[in-house]
Amino acid sequence: MKILYGITKSNFGGAQRYVFDLAREAKKRGHDVAVLCGGNGKLVEKLKEENIRVISIPGFGRDIDLLNDAPRLLFIIKTLWRERPDVFHINSTKMGGAGIFSGKLLSIKKIIFTAHGWAFNEPRPWWQKILIKFFTWWTILWSHKTICVSEKTKKDIEKWPFVKNKLEVIYNGIESFELLPRTEEGFVVGTISELHKVKGLDVLLNAWSKFIKSHQAKLVIIGEGEERENLENMAKKLDISDSVNFRGFVDNAKAHLSSFDIFVLPSRSEAMPYTLLEAGISGKAVIATSVGGVPEVIENGINGILVPKEDSETLFSSLVLLAKDPELRERLGQTLRKSVEEKFSFKQMIEKTEKLYL
Repeated sequence: MKILYGITKSNFGGAQRYVFDLAREAKKRGHDVAVLCGGNGKLVEKLKEENIRVISIPGFGRDIDLLNDAPRLLFIIKTLWRERPDVFHINSTKMGGAGIFSGKLLSIKKIIFTAHGWAFNEPRPWWQKILIKFFTWWTILWSHKTICVSEKTKKDIEKWPFVKNKLEVIYNGIESFELLPRTEEGFVVGTISELHKVKGLDVLLNAWSKFIKSHQAKLVIIGEGEERENLENMAKKLDISDSVNFRGFVDNAKAHLSSFDIFVLPSRSEAMPYTLLEAGISGKAVIATSVGGVPEVIENGINGILVPKEDSETLFSSLVLLAKDPELRERLGQTLRKSVEEKFSFKQMIEKTEKLYL
């Protein structure tokens, strides 16, 4: 088959990781594969290393820009006209809308949309949520199938008109990977995250400001994003900068999980985060907010700790609990490893997705 994957941004967050994994495996299986995306970020670099063809959309990004997005939409239409793929697999809200319009206009045989979470669940003005819901409904309605990466992602929309039979739950899958030798000294709490408001890192910093008063420890934040300056200024105001290390983007970040004693995911909204699965495979004790598909991975008290979103006090007390009990950390981490290995199979993700292309 000729498969064209589409995604809005070319950084290397969870959705981009998903596209990379699918494109690489599709190429291995003998399909003609290309990826259409905005910019020339890390995703583009990694795809080119795998000899996968990349088509970059000049200036295409997450924010809506009505004046300049018209020629970008025309670029997508021209690309589809030239490529004529058997399957157009679109990802993310903006590419979803632009892709479904372009794909239906040119009668592409099979259009698959993957929902990596819903933008209307993020903190936004009410009018934006209404618009996003409408365009999301339109994308699902006109796609041949929409992949939901968690049961919660499906549940959020399954009662919308005419979409129930369009929805298919396929969990993100993960393979085992090698960890680097531990490089951090002392007790380390860490996270791997895009520095974006929806990731709740400000809540983590508030909890950390309480935790660090009575514990010798370091907080390591791996990732880059638009909120970095705001978060660094917040750390200064809380007088915790000496104990917080903003590492920025780190290639193969998951290999550095070996340096963490506790992994924290303080998000305000999630679908099925790869970083959580990676922390599980590496056997880390996890504290995560009970949002989106996270409770489908973490059973509170069994293989991790769930806390309410926006709740720095509960996050603080959970950090204290795990910091003083290494046996509990070990038990939770090993139990999580087993459940992730059993439930979130990489092979199963690839095979179930490929079946939708047929």
